Amino acid sequence: MFKHIFTIIWNKKRSNFLLFLEIFLAFLILFAVFSFVIQQMRNYQMPLGFDTENIWMVEMDFSEEKDSAILTDLQNRLRSELLAQPEIESVAFSSFVNPFDGSIWQLLSDDNGFMMRTNGVWVDEDYAKTAGLKFSQGRWYTKEDLNGKYQPVVINQKFYDEVFKGRNIKDSVYAFNGDDFRIIGVVEHYKYQGEFSEEPNVTFFGKPIELNHFSRVHIRLKEDVPLVFEAKVSKIIADVTKRNDAIIKNLESRRVQNSKETWVPIIALLSICGFLILNVALGLFGVLWYNISKRKGEIGLRRTLGATKSEISAQFIGEVLLVSFFGILVGLFFAFQLPLMKVFEIEDLNYYYAMLLSGGLILFLVLICAFYPSNQAAKIHPALALHEE
Repeated sequence: MFKHIFTIIWNKKRSNFLLFLEIFLAFLILFAVFSFVIQQMRNYQMPLGFDTENIWMVEMDFSEEKDSAILTDLQNRLRSELLAQPEIESVAFSSFVNPFDGSIWQLLSDDNGFMMRTNGVWVDEDYAKTAGLKFSQGRWYTKEDLNGKYQPVVINQKFYDEVFKGRNIKDSVYAFNGDDFRIIGVVEHYKYQGEFSEEPNVTFFGKPIELNHFSRVHIRLKEDVPLVFEAKVSKIIADVTKRNDAIIKNLESRRVQNSKETWVPIIALLSICGFLILNVALGLFGVLWYNISKRKGEIGLRRTLGATKSEISAQFIGEVLLVSFFGILVGLFFAFQLPLMKVFEIEDLNYYYAMLLSGGLILFLVLICAFYPSNQAAKIHPALALHEE
């Protein structure tokens, strides 16, 4: 049966070439789209690792203040004034590297005999409680830790698994850019660049590079705080800092806006794929109906020689499936070049998922589209077919 189908396809290679080309191009387009979408959705499934509901972030500029004592007093007074409000649960200061703001501070070091890569985040001793970080090991640093022999740091689980896995974090003292650091805690996740971003290696530092780098205030609110409270917070900040340029941002709104920037291209690309699949389906229907109308004599002859309806149907389905398989096979050859050559910074597993999904979707579509016309061909009466021929 297979040899017979292959012979028919080869004899009609010119007419089958367009179907082959259509399947090949459809596979490549679906593969490209699914590679992107699968990577984004796999990233999306991973938790952020911090809370966004009822969290405000205030952006301020302390760069003009050079006196560290004055700046420390200002930050302490601002913290006290904010915590005095019954609507506020906790307050923390951070540097310019914050969730959804697009800022990245990447650190590299080979002080330990191998290359270490991490993203630095500078936050104070109250940030874990304010952000709602979840720990897999250890704890967050305190003011007492910041005055110890080694500068304390907290890392995320991804960084721990990559560099320190199997080590007791109580003994994990390592050198980084000439300084010694002690790991006292590991948080489960910290995907601060967005829901669709890949989680980086993250290290939380308690001591800012410069004191005025603590220019962001994170405010954790209690439940059901009215929006008008924002005006009161803004006034408190202005009274303490003597400045009116503070910007209050809702972290949940920033999360939604950040995610929307990726949802839009995902939906657009999937819509294009849907239109492509519809056109492929219509093309398959057209090719099969054309073949049936042109091959009624062949169908009638085969029925006269004893071929059953199921054999006739299987022949037409087999022909289109085999042509589609060759188109997918050639497409796979080109698709496999991307993970082999590392063209893009995409995990190889995403490519393999995209290949499987693209090939499976096309074969399923071909099978569905071929079923009805093939079934109609099997119902053609042999006497009628031979008479028309």
